[in-house]
Amino acid sequence: MTPPGPSSNRVEAERKVSFDNGLNGSVAEDCYFAMQAYKAGYSFNFVEGEMWEKSPFSLWDFMQQRKRWLQGVLLVVHSPEIPIRYKLLLAISCYSWVTMPLSSSNLFLSAFFPIPCPAAMDFLCAFIGAVNIYMYIFGVIKSFSLYRLGVVKFAFCLLGALFVIPLNVLIENTAVILGLFGKKHKFYIVNKQLQPLVSV
Repeated sequence: MTPPGPSSNRVEAERKVSFDNGLNGSVAEDCYFAMQAYKAGYSFNFVEGEMWEKSPFSLWDFMQQRKRWLQGVLLVVHSPEIPIRYKLLLAISCYSWVTMPLSSSNLFLSAFFPIPCPAAMDFLCAFIGAVNIYMYIFGVIKSFSLYRLGVVKFAFCLLGALFVIPLNVLIENTAVILGLFGKKHKFYIVNKQLQPLVSV
């Protein structure tokens, strides 16, 4: 009997870890799966290539998608089945996301209502903002293919994404507030089907 190759190892890992992880693992199932696999000793890496996926067609669907992701990650972070040592970095990332309304409102409120804050508080606000901006830019860079677009188009896509950061911050803040106060196990299905054009 020969040992299984790399592809059968991945299939074996998926079967061993399983995507059937109950209610808490059903909203952000990929995140829950990753934490369970990490707990079992598996490691991860980026898969080089392109994934063809349809983005939400409306701002409402985009906000609902972000809300669901936040709620799902919160369920993973609060899951008793995953020890804290495996989800500590995820928890830090998640809580920086949850506190985004506080840190982004601080940008505007501090100009009108300056309150002397301890240096540690200023550092925490700056850190939370920096983590969110870094994750946004990192996601944008990973979303576009430098090889397919070329340097000039890639730079324009990156600049375009940077210009919509204020709109994205508004949507993210709304999604966080709705996510914190909404039902955590509700799964909003984003409609990604194009409706046929109607000739007039």
